Amino acid sequence: MGSSNELAAGRYRVEIQVNLSDFGQREIDFSEGADGTGLQPCLSAELLGEMGLKLDSLAEPLPASVSCVDLPAFVPGAQMAFDSGQLLLSISIPQIALRRDVVGYVDPERWDYGINAAFINYQASAQHNSSRTRGNSSSQDLYLNSGVNLGAWRLRSNHALRQDEDGDRQWTRAYTYAQRDLPGTRANLTLGETFTGGDVFRSLPFKGVLVASDLGMLPDVLQGYAPIIRGVAQTRAKLEVLQNGYPIYSTYVAPGPYEIDDLGLAGGSGELEIVLTEADGQVRRFTQPYATLGNLLREGVWRYSAALGRYNGADHLDDPLLWQGTLARGSGWNSTLYGGWLASDFYHAGTLGVARDFGAIGALSLDVTQSRSELGNEIGQVQGQSFAARYGKSFQTRTNLRFAGYRYSTEGYRDFDEAVRQRSAPSTFQGNRRSRLEASVYQNVGQRSSLSLTLSQDDYWNRNDQQRQYQFQFNTQYRNVSYNLFASQSLDDRNRDSRLLGLSVSVPLDFGPSSNATFDFQDNAGRHSQRASLSGGADDNRLNYRASVSNDEQQQQSGALSLGYQSAYAGLGAGYTQGRDYRNLSLNASGAVLLHADGIELGPYLGETTALVEVPGVAGVGVENAPGVVTNQRGYALAPHMRPYRVNQVVLQTDQLGPDVEIDNGSAQVVPRRGAVVKTRFDARSVTRLVITGLQADGSPLPFGAQVSDGDGNPLAVVGQAGQALIATHAQAQTLHVRWGEQAGQQCQLAVDPDSMQQAQGYRLQTLTCR
Repeated sequence: MGSSNELAAGRYRVEIQVNLSDFGQREIDFSEGADGTGLQPCLSAELLGEMGLKLDSLAEPLPASVSCVDLPAFVPGAQMAFDSGQLLLSISIPQIALRRDVVGYVDPERWDYGINAAFINYQASAQHNSSRTRGNSSSQDLYLNSGVNLGAWRLRSNHALRQDEDGDRQWTRAYTYAQRDLPGTRANLTLGETFTGGDVFRSLPFKGVLVASDLGMLPDVLQGYAPIIRGVAQTRAKLEVLQNGYPIYSTYVAPGPYEIDDLGLAGGSGELEIVLTEADGQVRRFTQPYATLGNLLREGVWRYSAALGRYNGADHLDDPLLWQGTLARGSGWNSTLYGGWLASDFYHAGTLGVARDFGAIGALSLDVTQSRSELGNEIGQVQGQSFAARYGKSFQTRTNLRFAGYRYSTEGYRDFDEAVRQRSAPSTFQGNRRSRLEASVYQNVGQRSSLSLTLSQDDYWNRNDQQRQYQFQFNTQYRNVSYNLFASQSLDDRNRDSRLLGLSVSVPLDFGPSSNATFDFQDNAGRHSQRASLSGGADDNRLNYRASVSNDEQQQQSGALSLGYQSAYAGLGAGYTQGRDYRNLSLNASGAVLLHADGIELGPYLGETTALVEVPGVAGVGVENAPGVVTNQRGYALAPHMRPYRVNQVVLQTDQLGPDVEIDNGSAQVVPRRGAVVKTRFDARSVTRLVITGLQADGSPLPFGAQVSDGDGNPLAVVGQAGQALIATHAQAQTLHVRWGEQAGQQCQLAVDPDSMQQAQGYRLQTLTCR
């Protein structure tokens, strides 16, 4: 264990990092290490357990009498380093020795509500059409997604303003609500216009109060489903788990029954290989297939919601009072039980279901819903059932049947939407759904090809027509030429004019970045057309362009040109299309505005959870993982994609800084709550950088390794090769002290005046004689 700026043995409050992740501050006792190895921390087994060490799974169990654990001795590969200057204890523990339930876990005390702020995400567009047959027309659209954060509360609203070609304006609002976390419940409270969840019943718009669990507050490993591995060991044995031949987990288990419930898996299904190596060398191997669906939960994990309010449907429907509660729990036998109750003064429905991982067979869920609806008028009361089955499986052929589902409802069954529509406007009610089939398949073909298919079909009681849609794509690449074969259809039996078939061929070009020539051939319900396009980008792809010409079987020719530019503050675009009988001009803009205590900032976009980065007075500094984002003239930038309830690293691109700016630490950690705007500040200072070639009185270079300090004795630099020293200091004239020994002849002074020095690329250069 190494250290610097050695302190005396004692008790210190230090920052702790585990595998480069911030663990927090603790009071730690330090003692002198043997053989001059520096200060050694006293780490208790309890503290190591909090860090995630699997105490019961070590190759050698910890003796009960040990109060200070020698971590490297008990965990091969573990390391510790103490920087006494920063009071930072860095601990490295191999992942094999850590519990998976702490991966991604952050103490709720560190969750940050962020700053008070208000923001708007906007999208604006306008277009003008000129046609020989229809004359001139114009339309405009404005979409606003706004929010206000005040302490623990966050207010959100979504509005749209549309003006059609006839000049009619319409202002609509999708939702407006206030929301906050409920500490200690792993849930959120929402008040206002919002939507119920869709995991048990269909999602409903309503106005009222909603309490719903937030799985994002759980550790990463508990958010997704994984099977529990159970078995019996004869001795203290090493247990390894391999997925597709790759080791993903290892631990030690005690003699007797064992249970592994902290696996972290990638992929929707597959096969696990369990290797159990007993103390006597005997090796036993097992396989455990697994599969998952979206409604499968890990054993012991709960998901719940409760909603009370009034239905908030569009189309001027009635707004009856409704109440809904749902509950799901991951249970034994790789299964999840779920159910719910939805009620109003005229409607009642209850659902019960179970989902289970059947391993090699796949994952399957079954549920049944019973409803009773009082529809009034001449219909009166109706009741019925709805049965649903869902299936998911990945096959060894790399075919991923992502989701397949079928639901059948009896004639008397109504979901809540259907019941409200039939009561509110019985003359326009088109009938309730009888069945729905849906599926999604994805298949890799070789290394460069893939195909996908999604489809759905709905039919209704008392209606002869069906609603059917599908999308098919096959992508491949040969000698850098990309081919995309596609087909789609969205129709019912009364309209068959939406079938589209096509082939797109894209050829990379040698001029300009990301330049491509694309040729499209389409059949749109029997109407054939061809299009040739040229596209590319410039300025690190912030500027993109596309030009195309097209022709159809009726010899209708047209040309189009579009430009787009993504700046650090907004996105702008324009397009122009002209045919024989028409012209179309369109403009669009999008971006975000954030108001906070220190001013107003502009950005291209704000995500659900955002970081406000401040580098005071330093413009043009980029932020890692936020492409195109740079600080403005006041030193602010918006990093739009933070992960809630997790440690997010905000890292500056310090290689872009000029030599006149110095930042001690270009990295910081933030742990935002969902929807927060967290502010992180990086202190920067202006410096003058001098490159001095120092000579002794006899003309020889200053000795290599000589120390350079200012008039107050603060160290500034070390002399390098040929007597050169790179010094960061202020811009005023001063006298620097140079020392390479204790004797008088081993010390001298340099008189520097930055204003009189030659400048090159932000540095000031001069050759000086040290006297």
